[in-house]
Amino acid sequence: MTEDQEKLQALEDAEKAIEIAYSTGRVDRATITKAAQDAAAEAVEMTGVALDADAVADEATRIRIITEQSGNVANIKEARKREKEARNNAKLHHNAATKAAKRAYDAVKFSNPNKMGFLRVVQVIFAIHILTVILWLLLTSRDNMVYDVSSVMDWIMIILESVAFWMFINRYKIARPFVIGMAAFGLIVPAVVDISTGQFNLFTLLINGAFYVFLILYFALSKRVQATLVNDLSKRTGDYDKENFVINRRGWPFIRNLIIYFFVFSVLGHWMEIGMCQFIIWGLVEGDYDPTNTMLWRDWLFPFAMEGAAVDIIALLLYPFFMWMKKRLNPQILAYVFSFIANALFCSVIEFFTGLCFNADLQLWDYSNQFCNIMGQVCLQNTLAFGVAASIITWWVYPLLEKFIAQVPRDIMNIVFVAVVVFGITIMALYWVIISPEVVDSLFGIAVPSA
Repeated sequence: MTEDQEKLQALEDAEKAIEIAYSTGRVDRATITKAAQDAAAEAVEMTGVALDADAVADEATRIRIITEQSGNVANIKEARKREKEARNNAKLHHNAATKAAKRAYDAVKFSNPNKMGFLRVVQVIFAIHILTVILWLLLTSRDNMVYDVSSVMDWIMIILESVAFWMFINRYKIARPFVIGMAAFGLIVPAVVDISTGQFNLFTLLINGAFYVFLILYFALSKRVQATLVNDLSKRTGDYDKENFVINRRGWPFIRNLIIYFFVFSVLGHWMEIGMCQFIIWGLVEGDYDPTNTMLWRDWLFPFAMEGAAVDIIALLLYPFFMWMKKRLNPQILAYVFSFIANALFCSVIEFFTGLCFNADLQLWDYSNQFCNIMGQVCLQNTLAFGVAASIITWWVYPLLEKFIAQVPRDIMNIVFVAVVVFGITIMALYWVIISPEVVDSLFGIAVPSA
């Protein structure tokens, strides 16, 4: 292989290294950076090749000038031909070196996670919108909240924006189509609503949705976005073993799952309470219910923290206790019996002490007329119902959820975690925190009408 061929091969290798810097996943980030730096070094070397080619071309020009003075037509023709070839070769090397240097520079620059360019501005805009919506929910009573398309879209969009924010941090390649789809969703839904109500105006839609139009264009066309968001979602699922699956009770995945369970089961627990009231209405169980309780019947997303916390307690204490008994008791039916008793008693103790703290006047619930009640806070019927529900979760629901989540790639579960947490914070900001209009007015100068 000649020296020129070796240098051209080096250029090809440099360009391959740059391509790797654009396409390799997050797991190889250190390799990406090193490859990009190597590519830059190779591009510098190619600049030397181009300069050498210039020197060859200059020498060909000098020979052509001398040959022209000799008057030999054949030699002059040959000298001019060699000069032209040398100049073309020098131009080729210059173009190749310039292209390699530019791409290598971009690869190194975009491999730095701290240099996101305008993407950082988009990230900040998302963060400001998320915080603004949550602050407004904190300052707005649920009794004064207007549940219209605009407010619901705000809640949906801050969840999507939080996911996009997380994707930017991790430089996921999927962030590009995700943000484009999110922006299109932000434009299409209001358009559909306006069309259905006969109020559609294209100019108004584009003005109100100017930011979404910008996002679509920027994420579709920006070179920085294409070069910066290069990481693939990892397909790693941790230590999942289908045949010998054991719940990993240490590390971030376990903590993450507990947080997800708390938010999700806080809402599902609310719906379970609605179901219990429906059984009372049908006469299947004894008890009283308040048909005017807006927290229960109107605010379907009102999170019942006691139910969410109960599932976490099951994961932390009751499930390990059940597994411990299964290993030591024979026949194993005894493990189920003792587990049911422990579940029922534990849940009743939680309800009893919660009642003493928040239901001392029996306004939230009153079991005084129920058989075998204690201070109106707990009763035998509910204790048995809690035992059934907690046992179903302990024996089947919780281990099945853990087994399912263990099969989902960690990157995807982390994205789900972000969405669930922002959703949970959103509904808690609306339903849990109640600030009087007078306090809001005195702190922020915002007049909020009384409920």
